[in-house]
Amino acid sequence: MGTSTATLDHRGTDPGYRQFLPLVQGATLIEWTGTGLFLAVSTIYFVKVAHLSTSSVGTGLTIGGAAAVATAVPIARLAGRFGPKPVLIGVMLLRALATIGYLWVDGWWSFLLVVAVVAVTEQSSPPLVQSYVGARAPESLRAKVMAVQRTVVNLGISLGGLIAGAALGSGAPGAFRPLLIGGAIAYVVVAAVYATSRGEETATVVESPRVAPLLKDRGLLGFTAYNALVSLWMPVLNVAFPLWLVTETDVPERYVGILYAVNTVLCIALQYPLNRCYSTTRRAWYSYATAALLLALGALAFAAAPGFGRREALLVLGSAVVLLTFAELLQVGASWTLSFDLAPERGRSAYLVLFNTSRTVANRVAGPVLMTGVVLALGTAGWIALACVLLLGALVPFAILRGPRGTDD
Repeated sequence: MGTSTATLDHRGTDPGYRQFLPLVQGATLIEWTGTGLFLAVSTIYFVKVAHLSTSSVGTGLTIGGAAAVATAVPIARLAGRFGPKPVLIGVMLLRALATIGYLWVDGWWSFLLVVAVVAVTEQSSPPLVQSYVGARAPESLRAKVMAVQRTVVNLGISLGGLIAGAALGSGAPGAFRPLLIGGAIAYVVVAAVYATSRGEETATVVESPRVAPLLKDRGLLGFTAYNALVSLWMPVLNVAFPLWLVTETDVPERYVGILYAVNTVLCIALQYPLNRCYSTTRRAWYSYATAALLLALGALAFAAAPGFGRREALLVLGSAVVLLTFAELLQVGASWTLSFDLAPERGRSAYLVLFNTSRTVANRVAGPVLMTGVVLALGTAGWIALACVLLLGALVPFAILRGPRGTDD
């Protein structure tokens, strides 16, 4: 039977609940510090150490993302049958093995195998953690808990990136090896933390393993597609922005790192304070609309940047990154609230795993191809076209709220 709100609220004031949050946030910090160790330098490793071409790396990453989408259903079934906790432990151990596997990459096929496993496990981890938290946190605190979670994720990535930068900056031969080993150890530690935690059985309640009805759920499919659209801030920020700055403006490429730092600092500082913007279903839909609008404005700013001199272009690009950052904060937060709200109680883990494929599609599969093959290929016209699509996307939440499924605060 489902857990009542009263019971959840009781958990929220229970000492065990207060002990549960530090456990999850501590595990999250370890996990994403391990991810940050390799995330920022992975492309350098693939090209300079594994001796792969940039085009083969891009193709491999796209195929890996597609593999992650394809395996979402099996993972959803496992999470539905056994609960999120044991599946999360298995995902972390597999992720550790795949990370170590990078050390033995000696060609494109071995690279493809490893990057596909990494993509599958990277996609699976966040929704499983979200489901694990959702089974324990009271509904009124879920947005706040996940906002703290997101802040910890950014802190971990930043910490891992700083360690990686120091290691590579030392010029020591074989500096990548300890980074990869360190990342693998981090995932093993996270698995051990969850495996040895006690008193959390209620967070791993076995759900109905039926995934087929979810695949026929038009609401889930529509919401997933819409989330993929508004999640385009990821390929814009990670693919289109640095290439556009380097190829179409006079701004020195060193400012790419500086503007990335602006994004990271704002995410760390503002994710939790902004949780009120998406704390209810109605506010979450408005946050989606605002995020789409901000993305459209950011796209127009990118389109305008090449028309200015170096200093002015830097200011325009900086403004675009700030717009993208606020869109990121609102989209990510709104997705937590609405995915929790729309997920069936007895199939939450499966629902969240399937819903999370939208981020993989935006970030790994369709997004990079869209940015390089359409937006950047068309130049200014491509950015304007993207802005028009996003402006239309900003209208979707208002149509939903005015429809029969619209909800109040």
